[in-house]
Amino acid sequence: MSNKCNLIKDILPLYAEDMVSTDTREFVDKHLEHCAECRAEFEHIRKPAEFIPDTDIVPLKRIKKELFIKRLQTVFFTATLVCAVVAVVFGVLTAPDFFPYSDGLVNVIDSSDGNIILSFNNKVSGYSCIKELDSNAETAVYRINAWTATWDLFFSDRGNQNMVIPADAGTKIQIFYAQNNGSEDVLIYGANENTKEDTITLPRQILMPYFLFAFLALAVLAVLRFLLRNRPAIILWIDRTIPFPISYMAAQLCTKGIHFTTYSSQRDFCIILLVAILFYFALLTGKALYKAKMGTALKEGNQQENKQ
Repeated sequence: MSNKCNLIKDILPLYAEDMVSTDTREFVDKHLEHCAECRAEFEHIRKPAEFIPDTDIVPLKRIKKELFIKRLQTVFFTATLVCAVVAVVFGVLTAPDFFPYSDGLVNVIDSSDGNIILSFNNKVSGYSCIKELDSNAETAVYRINAWTATWDLFFSDRGNQNMVIPADAGTKIQIFYAQNNGSEDVLIYGANENTKEDTITLPRQILMPYFLFAFLALAVLAVLRFLLRNRPAIILWIDRTIPFPISYMAAQLCTKGIHFTTYSSQRDFCIILLVAILFYFALLTGKALYKAKMGTALKEGNQQENKQ
């Protein structure tokens, strides 16, 4: 190979890109007409390079999957937290505000078919009725109450509430109005023959034992986590369980505050449990997002140290 060919081959990349002067181009053209080797080299340069894609796409798929999971966790965390707040607000707005007994609050009517009709005034948005039998099973005792709620005052109008107590042949009927404020129940229908003393409907303390149980469970789990800190498999399940008693106590404080007595135990417990479940999933998802964020920050810190 002559020195002229070596010179031409050095120029060929610029020649192929049309980045040489007119004189140089004429010089290369004349040489390529007579030199098969340089002409072959020129054809090789002009030939489009084949792009060979990177077949190792596993890291890319992993990153894409991690981003999707993180986005899904963020959406789930936000949704559960919003639902928990909505449930708390709903529980507070619909909490019963019981009416004390007063004239005109409820009218008792004996219908022609023997049934007893209770008609509440238009301020009442809800009521409940509990039936019980006295010791000799000859008298059916009904205890009713009536309430309204903040939600009903502003957003709902249910009209007059009525209920019917069916007649029971051979059984006397007494109807008491439970005031649910520490005052005595008021007999509004029937004779007071078998009642030796006035009765008071007391609130239930059912919420306090559940709160104490959640607190005790949290303390036990915390101790177990400390004692079994060298058992990763057990620690994993303890870490998944601990948020629930925390969530239950938070739900109690958000919906009922520090008041553990209730005249509507079933309703209050169901709302607290619903809020606790939502808080629980929000805590788990938030913890996963926090760990992912800390892991990313740690990885970036290690990369910066390696560059330095």
